[in-house]
Amino acid sequence: MTAPTPTRLRTRRAGQAIPRRTPAAVDGSAPRGQALVEFVAVLLPLLLIVVGIVQFGLLFGANVTLTNAAREGARAGTIYVYDNNHDKTWNDSHRCQAILTAATQSFGLLATGSPHFSAATSGGACSTTGTDVQVDGDLTIAYCASMATPSSPCPDPLDTTTTCVPDTRQGCLMQVSLTYRSDIIVPIIGQLLSRDASGRFVQLVTATMVVN
Repeated sequence: MTAPTPTRLRTRRAGQAIPRRTPAAVDGSAPRGQALVEFVAVLLPLLLIVVGIVQFGLLFGANVTLTNAAREGARAGTIYVYDNNHDKTWNDSHRCQAILTAATQSFGLLATGSPHFSAATSGGACSTTGTDVQVDGDLTIAYCASMATPSSPCPDPLDTTTTCVPDTRQGCLMQVSLTYRSDIIVPIIGQLLSRDASGRFVQLVTATMVVN
């Protein structure tokens, strides 16, 4: 029977340094530190994307609300009953008030006062003139007989046939425009958008309907 082979023991040569295990290699802090740096490098752009989505979501929501408000205002203007006891200027101012009331009541969570939106009223009427284009702060109302395209001026100053003739405005097109200034809650995102002098994003919506 063959005798077992003696176990060979590893010996260290004289003068050979014994390698030391560093603390980082022992407790694993180096890999964890690297993971933390990588996590921060990924987290910051991710947070920027998230807050950017929130900001654009707020602006888009405001645009949808304003579009609906402009339509509600225009609808109120089309059903306004002309008072024959007063002239066109008086009726236009009171129709403007009806439009403004209907529009602001549809603002939802949007602010109806300055600096976001403003329109002056007094005695149940807008402070507007009897012209075909009435500007009352952030509310603009225009009357015209026709429009060549949806983006054409109402009325077109170069085409007299687009002027609204009846004092009652009956049968004429009425264009209601609302201007709203939204706050920018993410300064970095705000640098990518056009803003007014106060740093707010300006939105303009328009609705056009026929006066009954």
